[in-house]
Amino acid sequence: MGCLAELFFEIFAEALFELIGYCYIKLMQLIVPDKTVSETAKKKIKNIATTVAALLAVTLIIGVILFLQQDPLIKNIGKYMTFISLAIMLLQVLAGIVIKIVTHIKK
Repeated sequence: MGCLAELFFEIFAEALFELIGYCYIKLMQLIVPDKTVSETAKKKIKNIATTVAALLAVTLIIGVILFLQQDPLIKNIGKYMTFISLAIMLLQVLAGIVIKIVTHIKK
């Protein structure tokens, strides 16, 4: 019975992480213009945005892991990695939201 509960928890956790990752990528791609660029350029921009978002997510995870360590030097490095990646993510998401609001108001 324990293995079955663990299987269900793994499925739930994987689905939750996939949903969070999907929403995160979509939020990061809000700044990609819809009408002003060609389809090939839009695909390239979305690929770059997805790569940057994935790198920031990996940097955030590694930063949190380092931030939880006992060594003061490693903890300090983790703190900077975490806060810098969170700041970049927050700025990109806020820029995307502002751009969507401004374009919606202009219509």
